[in-house]
Amino acid sequence: MKIGILTFNWAINYGAVLQMYAEYKYLSEDNEVYIINYVPDYFANMYNKRIFYTQIRFKTAIKKLMEKFIKFEQYKKFEKFINENMLLTEKAKNRNELSKIINKFDLVIVGSDQVWNYDITKEYIGDYLLYNINCNKISYAASLGKNEIKRELVDLFCKSLEKFDFVSLREKTSIDYVNKICKGKKYNLCIDPVFLISSNEWKKISENSNYKIPRKGYVLVYMLEYNPNLLKTARYLSEKYNIPVLSIEIPFIRFFGKNFGIKKLHDVGPIDFVKLFLKAKYILTNSFHGTAFSLIFHKPFISFAHSKVNSRMENLLSLYQLENVQIKNTLNNFEIVEEILKKTQKAYSNLENKEISKVIENSKQYLVEALKKIELKLKREKHEK
Repeated sequence: MKIGILTFNWAINYGAVLQMYAEYKYLSEDNEVYIINYVPDYFANMYNKRIFYTQIRFKTAIKKLMEKFIKFEQYKKFEKFINENMLLTEKAKNRNELSKIINKFDLVIVGSDQVWNYDITKEYIGDYLLYNINCNKISYAASLGKNEIKRELVDLFCKSLEKFDFVSLREKTSIDYVNKICKGKKYNLCIDPVFLISSNEWKKISENSNYKIPRKGYVLVYMLEYNPNLLKTARYLSEKYNIPVLSIEIPFIRFFGKNFGIKKLHDVGPIDFVKLFLKAKYILTNSFHGTAFSLIFHKPFISFAHSKVNSRMENLLSLYQLENVQIKNTLNNFEIVEEILKKTQKAYSNLENKEISKVIENSKQYLVEALKKIELKLKREKHEK
């Protein structure tokens, strides 16, 4: 079956690219799969490497100039990873071009990622809902990005979802909410795609990285928002075990005032990202995908609460029976750090009996059953012709 995946392929973001790759890889085992290269100018400009594509202040121009030089290697690695590991369609910049591409596929899968978050997609939300686009369509682990939809968008959502053959969402809170506002359809809970492929497959991918790392081990920091507790813990573990601290920097320049003895890495590509998580001695993160890869590789790690998007991490940790292990408040002593590190190590025993194994299996089964039913639908339509 010829399948097109509609997600945020334009995002220079570790989580976005790696979840897209995992979904593509998993589906490619038995299907011809493409990433739908949908990049309206609005999204392209979010990661535009040009400095003067619009009028900006002098200070902003200087910052963008610095960012261009420091991040150039990182951008190149993202482009290389996508182009070498996934098949992309021709680029579509508007709804008409998107519709023409979609017509070439037997099935379109929307998601994963926050494809149904209006704060990101803005006026293009209807395109990601495939509103009034006639095709076989399902969603996989699509996210609303929040607990509810703007009132003026409810009708658009319900009319769009009604036309989907199958719908799955990434968060249980979203399923509970959508069940109330768009009744009459079954909504399935599915895990983030990075869990669809095994840790061994991720290890094989990391072998393609030639990123140099310390031989004696290191504390890895992956911080999406500034967190003093996380930085204090990094310094504590570094001093205790006499190992350096490496920080994977997100694709924007950030100034924290002090380096805290941390080596900032601005040239990490997607494969390097996987390798750094695999080889780390300890991991400290307030990122969902940072938490996900820590769990996938069975690492001793500490998850720090994120001020805006923490429920995803809490839900994921609960699947490993790791409730109440996040550091959320001011850290006054490091005894809790040692306790959490021990708890995370214990969580990896008897995984087959934990909820995470069931959710992964259910997610795979959802895809298997949805694809089978779409294949039967295609055969019926062909026979009727």
